[in-house]
Amino acid sequence: MMKLSNRIHSIDRTPIYFGNDALVKIDPFIRTLQTFHHAMIRGGQDAAGPPVGPAIFILVDPDTRKHCLPLLLQHSDVMAGAKVMEIEGGEQSKSIAKAEKLWNELLLAGAGRNSLLVNLGGGVVSDLGGFVAAGYQRGISYLNIPTTLIGQADAAIGGKTGVNLGHIKNQVGFFYAPKAVFVFPGFLNTLPEEQLRSGLAEVIKSALISDAALWRKILKHPVGALLKMPVDRGLWVNLIASTIKFKNKVVVQDYRERKLRKALNFGHTIGHALEGYSQTGHGEPLLHGDAVAAGMVCAAWLSHRKTGLSSEDLNAIRTYIGEGFPPFPVNRLSSPDIMEIMMHDKKNRNGQFQFTLISKPGHPLINIYCNHEEIFEALTTLSGWGLR
Repeated sequence: MMKLSNRIHSIDRTPIYFGNDALVKIDPFIRTLQTFHHAMIRGGQDAAGPPVGPAIFILVDPDTRKHCLPLLLQHSDVMAGAKVMEIEGGEQSKSIAKAEKLWNELLLAGAGRNSLLVNLGGGVVSDLGGFVAAGYQRGISYLNIPTTLIGQADAAIGGKTGVNLGHIKNQVGFFYAPKAVFVFPGFLNTLPEEQLRSGLAEVIKSALISDAALWRKILKHPVGALLKMPVDRGLWVNLIASTIKFKNKVVVQDYRERKLRKALNFGHTIGHALEGYSQTGHGEPLLHGDAVAAGMVCAAWLSHRKTGLSSEDLNAIRTYIGEGFPPFPVNRLSSPDIMEIMMHDKKNRNGQFQFTLISKPGHPLINIYCNHEEIFEALTTLSGWGLR
């Protein structure tokens, strides 16, 4: 088992446990946390006192309740009496209304400031659960146990929480770190292929902004071939561990996303807009990773235009993503609507679009301004994309 943060912590000192025996580390960690809470109460520093109802709450969606919760409880005596709260899967659950519903559930169950929320799920569960934990009684403790590749490689790590406003992603949220993250690769065996592919987009992004050697390694394994490999050992475990280590390193240095952490947004400015646009009745809603994959194609084109990315690297990115991910063709009718959604991106400044681009794999450049014409051209390149 790899404990990624034995000596490396985020600004809020969040340990990340990674490996096939990560689940056995949960109970000892919770017992230590409970001991700390009890000491706080005895010292008179927690006016809320012990909770009336359950001390531990587990947030799930229908899939994780069915496929992951039984395995978690097999490894945990501490959570045997936990109250389970369930949300629907999908981005529609990341809303203020859903957060309010969960806050009321916690209140009615007697949750107090020394209660613990355990988020068992993918990016939606960790984003919403962290948001709920941050807001309830001005903050209760929570753990993330990510069960999807997007969750394990990205969403569960770094302390960003949030909900959507309509189809605009993550417009309301907090920087509020979990007490710990437990990454068990075996949960990925429960995922359908399209969810694994979606998570792979975040791994690709990490390689493109952090490690040219890792990107070259990925290039040797087409997406279709990767999806047929065992996800809880070998190459997959190496890819996930490398991605986690890089994100954790970035978060340690720039928790509040003032500078370096913005590099993690490569492909996301346009990707989030494509994802939001697809949820407004224009075809099937895109999975997050599929939207980010298309966003990276656009970001690579902008990088070629603006920051010196070579034609060779651009073509490698376009070909690898185009052959492995579903196409998202954009025409002149949809481009203005997509750009309208982009106007709400949190990274924009003074009405101008700010992007993370790359000069070459492993070399990100942040705060690169792109004008409407450049973005429009980048979007229209997707019309000729979709190489499958």
